[in-house]
Amino acid sequence: MRLSYSLGIMILAISFLPSVSAQDETLVTPQPEHKFLERLVGEWKYEKLSIPAEGAEPDNLGTGTVTVEMIGDFFVVSRWSGSLYEMDYQAVQVLGFDTAQKKYSGTWGDSFMSHRWELKGIVDATTSELTLEASGPGPSGGTMTFRERYQFHSADSITIIGEMKQGDQWISFSTTKLARKE
Repeated sequence: MRLSYSLGIMILAISFLPSVSAQDETLVTPQPEHKFLERLVGEWKYEKLSIPAEGAEPDNLGTGTVTVEMIGDFFVVSRWSGSLYEMDYQAVQVLGFDTAQKKYSGTWGDSFMSHRWELKGIVDATTSELTLEASGPGPSGGTMTFRERYQFHSADSITIIGEMKQGDQWISFSTTKLARKE
């Protein structure tokens, strides 16, 4: 009884939705920007490294796996698990392309803090680099602006450069290397 009641409410709600006109096609038809996200889909190994001082070797900050899948044609969900700073680590990222704002948008949540990161970004037309920005807690308190730059080296290799804004400059603090699992 409960299932049929719920199904009836869902059908009733759908019947009240306005019909999609030709001008609203971008709401229901995947755009090239959505197709771009498909390059993230798959099983990956990650290695997160510090940005070392001049002449020094980077520290290994953590390793693990990332599983990325499409939700329909519009969003990717990335599930991260492994270690970071010698602690168990889990994170989830949902990323899509907002056709109204003409920007990539999404969220990030992880097992290290209660802050939910709101992501906004673009893809550079020349380099195909995806850049996502977000504001959140800084390492020494206060709110800072951060960004991640996804560099696609091949279908099986991605480097993510983590940066924080200090004044007018972006300061790199980590590099995450993704390698597709075989």
